[in-house]
This record gives sequence, structure tokens and C-alpha cells, in this order.
Amino acid sequence: MRSALTIHTELNPLDEQELVARVQRGDTEAFNPLVYKYQQKIYNLIYRKVRDRETAEDLCQEVFLKAWQALPNFKGQSVFYSWLYQIAVNCSIDFLRKRDRNIVFACEELPQNADDCLPMLQTQPSPCQILEKEELGHIIRSAVHRLPSGQRRAFRLRYLQDLPIKEIAARLSKSESTVKTYLYHARKRLQALLLPYLQ
Repeated sequence: MRSALTIHTELNPLDEQELVARVQRGDTEAFNPLVYKYQQKIYNLIYRKVRDRETAEDLCQEVFLKAWQALPNFKGQSVFYSWLYQIAVNCSIDFLRKRDRNIVFACEELPQNADDCLPMLQTQPSPCQILEKEELGHIIRSAVHRLPSGQRRAFRLRYLQDLPIKEIAARLSKSESTVKTYLYHARKRLQALLLPYLQ
């Protein structure tokens, strides 16, 4: 039996067309060679956009899941990789928009109690107006990257993956109070970094 690597290197456009047709007829195993051939290219494409290894891995899995779900409707009007490439681009764009929007919302968060009082941003345009400025996305990503490791990981899990405090604590092997402290300082730091651009 041929290895996955052999399948990967031997696939040609006619092979791909046949594999796609087999998947559309219900042959689930026929999707695997397509994944083997393109997973590294799709990962590299996504990584160039999001600049984070774990995020790129998660989005790569999402791309192939979406491709699998949409394949019954694939009409073959373009080559398979062009179709897959567009799914990857759309997933990356959706992620970046959500990330930037959530970071802005996090920086605007009202204090939960007197102990959590944070300096609030001044009157400013809506997040949608802010995010229309192309440079802000780069500024936001740079600001998050500059957070200390613990704060950065807690912030991403909370605001980008929408995980509850309890689950974040379990993932980071920290107490819930430590996670809350990480998030407090992360928001405060991001507010300070982004305030000049949001006024």
C-alpha cells in the first residue's frame, strides 16, 4: 500500500478531480490525500496572515472542515486548490476582523466592580469606524504581541476564543484569581498602548 507521502507527491489534477468526485459520492477516505497534499501550503498561507503558530494550526483545521462540509456543492469551475485557497483566505480575514474587534471591545470594557476600575477610553468613533483604518489592525496585533506571555495567552483565550475564566485557568494551570489578574493587567496595558489611536 502506498504511503501518505507517496500519495502526496503523485497527485495530479486528474487524480484530484477523481478524488473530489469520490468524496461527493460518499467516499470519506478519498478526502485524506487532498488534506495530505495541501495542509502545509494552507498552514503557511494562514500563518503569513495571523503570525501565530497555534492560531494557524486551528484555522488550518477549520479550513479543511469547511472544505469537507462544502465539497458536495463544489462544481469544479476552478481547480480544487484555488477553491481551497479562497476558503483559507476568508477564514483568515474573518479571524483577523474578529480579533481586532474583540480587542477594541475588551479595551472598552466597563469595570465589573470597584476593585476592577480601569481607566476608560475617551469619546471615540465606533469600533467599526476605527477598524476601517488599515493601520490599526497592525497596531493592535503588535500591542497584543508585546504583552507578557501569561497575559497574552490569557487574553487570547478569553477574548479571541471566548473561553470562561475557569477553563482558561485549567489550560494555563493557574488559579482563577491569577487569570483575572492577567486579564486586568492585559486590558490596562492595551488601553495604554491603543489610547493614542482611539481618541
